[in-house]
Amino acid sequence: MAKKFIHVLYDKVVFNLVWVVGLTMSLCILLQIFGRSFLKVPVAWTDELARFSFLWFCLFGSVITLRNKMHLGIDYFESKMSEQGKFRNRIFVYALIILFGLCLGVFGTQLLGIVGGQLTSVMRIPMAVVYSALPLTGFLYVIAGAWQMYCHIKRIPYETEAPPEIPDEVKRMGEEALRGKK
Repeated sequence: MAKKFIHVLYDKVVFNLVWVVGLTMSLCILLQIFGRSFLKVPVAWTDELARFSFLWFCLFGSVITLRNKMHLGIDYFESKMSEQGKFRNRIFVYALIILFGLCLGVFGTQLLGIVGGQLTSVMRIPMAVVYSALPLTGFLYVIAGAWQMYCHIKRIPYETEAPPEIPDEVKRMGEEALRGKK
């Protein structure tokens, strides 16, 4: 049941949210470029929406990165540890992820209380809507970190959605480009 919940929450809901926010951000930037270059009149709200979309894109993108265990890691010291040391180190890392998520969630919620009555300068939407990404990201970090720790302690295989396979033709083109062939 928990595995299904994690799958739907992260691989469907958060992933699609990041996709929509990224598309929104890209369209705002393109509209801003079009307005400035061709119409000679900047579209004011696109700048603000692109900035807010970027904030949401980065925060929720980091949640997906955490879910798929794709964050930058330095495993030099862990590679020198015994199996028991590696096991304990991972628990420590997951505990830090949970602690960070709790801090982000709690202090982000407090921030919403502070900025609750403020409106954005151009679009006139509540700043609480903009900053709600902070506590949401924090609580998603807590859930992901707790699930990863649970899987690690119980020695349950941690499964994520497999990234799409890169077609052989694209791999070949990339290898050729790296070798300097055209």
